[in-house]
Amino acid sequence: MKALVLHGIRDLRVDDLPEPEPGPGQVKVRVRTVGICGSDVHYYKHGRIGNQVVEAPLVVGHEGAGEIVELGPGVEGLQVGRRVAVEPARWCGTCEWCAADKPNVCPGVEFRSTPPCDGLMCESVILEPRQCVSIPDSMTFEEAALLEPLQVAVHATNLIGLRRGETVTVVGAGTIGLACMETARVAGAERIIVTDRLDYRLEFAKQRGAGAVVNAETDDPVETVMRLTDGRGTDVVFECSNRAAGARQACDVATVCGRVCLVGIPEEDEIVLDAHEYRRKELSVQYVRRSRHAAEQAIRLVTTGQLDVARWVTHRVGLEGAPRAFEMVADYADGVLKAMVVPGE
Repeated sequence: MKALVLHGIRDLRVDDLPEPEPGPGQVKVRVRTVGICGSDVHYYKHGRIGNQVVEAPLVVGHEGAGEIVELGPGVEGLQVGRRVAVEPARWCGTCEWCAADKPNVCPGVEFRSTPPCDGLMCESVILEPRQCVSIPDSMTFEEAALLEPLQVAVHATNLIGLRRGETVTVVGAGTIGLACMETARVAGAERIIVTDRLDYRLEFAKQRGAGAVVNAETDDPVETVMRLTDGRGTDVVFECSNRAAGARQACDVATVCGRVCLVGIPEEDEIVLDAHEYRRKELSVQYVRRSRHAAEQAIRLVTTGQLDVARWVTHRVGLEGAPRAFEMVADYADGVLKAMVVPGE
């Protein structure tokens, strides 16, 4: 089968790999579409995220959907032809955190496209039944693949306990930032301010419900948010950028006793925060690790029309065009929001 394989920094190749076959208790899924995520781009640009280092060729991609084409012996409750979104995580199920119903923080979790676990940008993949999330007939494969980043936003919004009528700032208007903006809107946020460095992303945010936008390249984002809120700041801040400075900005624009949700994955390994100002404001800072138990909620948001995830997609390519698409996403070129890879094209 064909697969998109990362061989080194900025070295993506379409390789021929053996066709996988399901063993006992396994499911074979024909992959129909996969989104290019910011974490994929980290591995592409830097070969690592923290201590997770690409040390051998790695199939990339974890935002995927497809259809079941074969069942291994002993699989029950699923059928060939079932359309599914892929749950990219495979947790141990036995540790303290799995027992506490928090599998996303399982220390032994295996996650697609995180070294050394191969990802989904290939023609077929072998999964466990619990990694196959059935989707309604009305949902497209593209929408199903985008359930994965949407679930991150759903989980973040649930964790931070957003209440109707609260004010929100979103730092960074990539896919995760836009998803957090939209889940905040659905949750009843009174006003949402979005900051980013790219005008086309900010324009999209305005179209999807942002009450105000700030270009951090041309305006001081902290001063502007404080001016827009009469010096108060906002109740909740979702930090969704890929830089450590985003965390400081998020804490700066949070109001007294505000809640800051750190969702983004920075390129840097360390975040430096003011030891006194944020203590005096008595901020609550919540880190977010992927998502947990958010699939049904995400599916409901899409199928009821509360969120239109299909509008995030700006580019579609086959496997052969995927290396160029990664370069485009890494360089924020051609107005890209979300690029999708379609292995069958």
